[in-house]
Amino acid sequence: MAKLLKPLIVIVLLVSIVALAIQAAVLFPKRTLIKERTQKLEGGVERLVSTLKGPQSLLSDEAKAAAQFNAANLKIGTKEDLLRLDSELNKATSVANAVLLGWNDTKTDLENTRQDLENTRAELESTRAQLEDARTQIVQLNETIRAKDQELAEKSNVIASLEDEKATLTAQVADLNNQVTSMQDQIAQLEEDKSVLETQLEKCDKELHKEITMAAGTTAKIIYANAEWNFVVIDIGSNQGAQTTAEMIVHRGENMIGKIRLSAIRDDVSIAEVLPEFQKETVKEGDNVLF
Repeated sequence: MAKLLKPLIVIVLLVSIVALAIQAAVLFPKRTLIKERTQKLEGGVERLVSTLKGPQSLLSDEAKAAAQFNAANLKIGTKEDLLRLDSELNKATSVANAVLLGWNDTKTDLENTRQDLENTRAELESTRAQLEDARTQIVQLNETIRAKDQELAEKSNVIASLEDEKATLTAQVADLNNQVTSMQDQIAQLEEDKSVLETQLEKCDKELHKEITMAAGTTAKIIYANAEWNFVVIDIGSNQGAQTTAEMIVHRGENMIGKIRLSAIRDDVSIAEVLPEFQKETVKEGDNVLF
C-alpha cells in the first residue's frame, strides 16, 4: 500500500507541476494585458474624478475639498493595498454620487426652469394678445382723437365767429346804450320843455279865457314892425290899460289892413303878433291900431 501511494503522490505532484506550468504558460501572456487594462482603468478613474471635480463640475468648492481623492492610491503592489484601493474607489464613488445629486438638482432646476419658461411663454402670448388689443384700442383712440380734434377745430371756428359776433353786438349795445343815454337826456329835456310849455300853456289858457277889461276906443301906434317874424311893437302898455290876448284893429287912414293880438305887456309898450287870417296888406311902422 505504501508502495502504491508513493508513485501516486509522485504522479499527483507531476500533474500539479504540469498544471502549474500550463497555467503559467496560459496566464503569463495575459499578465501584460491585465497590467495595461489596470493602468487604463486607473487613468480612466483619475480622469473621471478630475472631470467631476474640474472647473465645469457641478460640485461646490466645499464638496470638491471634501472629496479627497488621490489617483496615486489606485496603484497597488501588494494584497494589502487592496484596502487602500477600495477606499479611493469609494471616494471616487462619493464624488460621482455628489455629481449625480447635483445633476438631479440641476435636472430639477431645469425642469422648474422649463416650467417657468412655459409659464413665461404663456404669459408672453397673453401679453402679446393684450398688446394687440392695446394697439387696436390705440388705433381706435387715435381715430377718436382725430375726430375730436376736427370737432374741436370746428367748435373753435364757431367760437371765433361767435366772439366776433359778440364783439359786434357789444359795440352795437354800447352804441345803443349811448343812444339810450342821449334819448334819456332828450326825454329829460323834453319833459322839462313840456313842463315849461304846460306852464306857459296854462298861463296862456288863463290869459286866453280871462275877461278883457281893456277900455273900448283905446288907440295906439305901431313903433316897430317885423314882417319876417310877423310881430309888431305898439306904444301903449299896462299903464294905458293894455291886456294880453286883446285883439286890436290895424288901420291906415280909413282902411283896415289887418289885426294884431297882444302877447306881452310892459309898462308903456306892448308886443303883438300879426294875425295872418285878417292881414290884407303888410303892417308897417306908423300904422294906427284901435281896440
